[in-house]
Amino acid sequence: MAADFKQVAAILIFSYTDFNLLGIIDNYESLQIVRRFYSVGDFELHINANKNNTEYLQENNMILFLKSGDDKSVPHMGGIIGHRENQIADDGSTTDELIITGTTLQGLLSRRLCLPTGADGYDSENGKQETIMKAFVSHNIVAASDADRNISNLIIATDQQRGITDAWRAKYNVLSDMMNTIGTYAKLGWDILFSISDKQFIFDVYQGKNYSINQSSLNPVIFSADFDNIKAEHFIQDILNSANVGYCGGQGDDNNRLMQKVGSGIGLQRQETFIDCSNAADVTELTTQGSQKLSEMAEVKTFEFQIIPDVSFIYKTDYDLGDTVTVVSRRWGIQMDAQITELKEIYELGNNNLEVTVGASVPNLLTIFKRATKRIVR
Repeated sequence: MAADFKQVAAILIFSYTDFNLLGIIDNYESLQIVRRFYSVGDFELHINANKNNTEYLQENNMILFLKSGDDKSVPHMGGIIGHRENQIADDGSTTDELIITGTTLQGLLSRRLCLPTGADGYDSENGKQETIMKAFVSHNIVAASDADRNISNLIIATDQQRGITDAWRAKYNVLSDMMNTIGTYAKLGWDILFSISDKQFIFDVYQGKNYSINQSSLNPVIFSADFDNIKAEHFIQDILNSANVGYCGGQGDDNNRLMQKVGSGIGLQRQETFIDCSNAADVTELTTQGSQKLSEMAEVKTFEFQIIPDVSFIYKTDYDLGDTVTVVSRRWGIQMDAQITELKEIYELGNNNLEVTVGASVPNLLTIFKRATKRIVR
């Protein structure tokens, strides 16, 4: 891969009880790490069970991924082990190969709900979008009123108050889902890293850079088969579950119900939906909630491809997760400026590959169900 796409040279295993180092793995068969800007990432490790320190690859233990030349004094990306099994051969026999999977450290937020804090039965937050995201994290896993809910060594990075002034409510939402929803709407990503020296988890919010051709401040990043820097193109455009006009219902019954229209669309391109915002107290709040929920039903345009090594641009130097780039495909007649929302790092016996997703992913059945539920109960 390009110069900065180095092999994961060491996997450090830490105890989940005291975060002490249990062992180091520097020899494995394959490792895949999926980084996501808005939602929880994951990893999959394949390793022979007879290799050193594999006995520490147990559920809830934490692993950190260190690349060659990494500075151990800075916080690192890692994961929480959630699944362990033996590989099965084609004849049905058990092999010595272990399969270890789990989430990135972002998955810690999947273990908490957003509990109500106000008299209205919600946790209601107002302010800059980054401030709102960090407030929900603080209330539910850092400084929760029930001390049992807190992770004592999880801290929140300094609030830079990025994003616009906004308002959000939560009521028993999964905390990581809330970060996904707000972040996607605000174009702010989030992550949790681990500081080895301090034994601390650090939650922070991130804003990508714009490297598209439609700006002049930074050198543009263009991915195209014409430049021989990508392969295995996969383009998806989907409107099956989309809407661009929402009729939002607030408080009240029947003819007395507060209603507000959000979005726009004309003729054949107009796709309408009803959005239940029954907890909205006034037109301003109803419009805000309706716009937030309608944004989740936008048309999907996503482009997936593999980066060709050592051509044009260097990973984490010229571009990274959350940055906006330009993608061109003459074959499909596509030119789009879109955000890198997912990166899959693949390490297999020294053969490293990087798979990139730009734009929004096509919603799966679980996502569609969650959206439908929101329209009914919120």
